[in-house]
Amino acid sequence: RVMAERQPSVEFNADDSLTDVGMSSLDLVGLMLAVEAEFDIMIPPSYLKPERFRSVSAIARMVESIRHGA
Repeated sequence: RVMAERQPSVEFNADDSLTDVGMSSLDLVGLMLAVEAEFDIMIPPSYLKPERFRSVSAIARMVESIRHGA
């Protein structure tokens, strides 16, 4: 949703780097907040690493890890 609001015509795959498709570091902060709200989770400080937000696939793995207490 964050990407669609910023650039609705951009197409990308789940494994594509979000920065490569046009997201800025500020966009990624917004994305982090949106992920927390959407999935009703709190992302622990130890998870706040660039590689966790590299792609949609990486974010999905992070959310699953948080939900399962890993």
